[in-house]
Amino acid sequence: MFSKKHHSPFSIHTFSGYGVVAGCGLFLLSLIPYFEWLYGFSALCYWSVFIVSWKRLNQRNKSQIRLLIGAGGIALIYHLYLAESIDLSSLFEGNLGIVAMLTGVSLLALLPDTAKQSPPVLGIKGALYTWLSVHLLGAVINMSATFFVGDKLQRPTGKMTMPQYSMLVRALTSAGLWSPFFASVAVALSIAPDAEFHNLAMIGIPMAICSCLLSLWELKRRDHLTSFSGFPIAVNSLFFPVMLAFLVIVFHYFIMTQTPILSIVTLLSPLSVVIYLTLKTGGNHTRSRIQDHIHIRLPNMANEIALFLSAGFLSKAISLALMSTFGNEWSLFTSFGFSEALICFIGICGISLLGLHPIVGISLMSSFVPAGSADNTLLAFVSLSSWAVGTAISPLSGINLSISGKYGVDNFQLARSNWRYGGMMAVVVAFGMLVLVLF
Repeated sequence: MFSKKHHSPFSIHTFSGYGVVAGCGLFLLSLIPYFEWLYGFSALCYWSVFIVSWKRLNQRNKSQIRLLIGAGGIALIYHLYLAESIDLSSLFEGNLGIVAMLTGVSLLALLPDTAKQSPPVLGIKGALYTWLSVHLLGAVINMSATFFVGDKLQRPTGKMTMPQYSMLVRALTSAGLWSPFFASVAVALSIAPDAEFHNLAMIGIPMAICSCLLSLWELKRRDHLTSFSGFPIAVNSLFFPVMLAFLVIVFHYFIMTQTPILSIVTLLSPLSVVIYLTLKTGGNHTRSRIQDHIHIRLPNMANEIALFLSAGFLSKAISLALMSTFGNEWSLFTSFGFSEALICFIGICGISLLGLHPIVGISLMSSFVPAGSADNTLLAFVSLSSWAVGTAISPLSGINLSISGKYGVDNFQLARSNWRYGGMMAVVVAFGMLVLVLF
């Protein structure tokens, strides 16, 4: 884990924070006509942060990154052996938009806690309200929502039960099926650029509802439902997330229609937080909060940044190797339908069970199944669903490790508690794929 102490003004830790800010700022500026050349400098900033932060990365991520860079390096050498030239800059720009979006949405963690402490709600209402609170808040502020609700659940007795831990994980990961503020959606739209967000949301939201219903059914089947102590949903805490989601939709469909939705999220998330905090707490307090965020939170994003950049490098390198061998039109499958999509989903979830992040499997899929040779909506759906299910069942996923670290629960036990749920969700995913293929 990274230290959360303030460092000297010229420390590597502080440099990392400002490097992340510069990378995000340059990415946004590159969206302006005639400033596209700044895109490469954005990548340079993020890779610089990756390099200088190497010693501070956790061991689990280092192992994954070595694997990704090593495999990408072998693929690149193979490509250079067969090809005469290569665009080096493109190798290091993979997943850049996703990394910039993660930077932008990280400021959402600065939003104040406006919910008042209320008595816990028992039974089916408690379970449903807990799921809705984490899901709706998490759809915008991501993992912070699990700690926000988890701390409230823990307060009466000082601990939580395994059903409560499982509900936190499932409610958050299922938000990745549709929320434009999740890295899962950003990844899906980057590997399948012709997929439309509203089409993904139309199938992702019903699947998220299925996630909730399956979780409630499992609680009842195991006789945990009547004793479940839940978090009462706080309507006032949903105001900002709903407003921000509305703004993103308006900008995407009516104002910045040619701009990818993940870029709009990257722009509006920090901008709206700064405006909201300034109006709510004043300029000086907002400036202090942002400075702390740059000095503490952003340097601690090095693990996420390094993982996504490495996965992007692997994807680009393998794509080049495959193109130099089989030509530009090569794909692993002659067609991409139900069976092929299900094979990819199972493969990515299998990789997740082995301890690798779903982005590794998704990056490999994007190399073997180019967007130009597949139904982009189906391809994006495979990415979304494998991310949502894979992170819930993997003992080494970010959400399971974070909850394990904060609340002291065994991460392998937590993952096992979601395996039955993962199997049931796989059936739901298969049905969703069938619907996409047939209709």
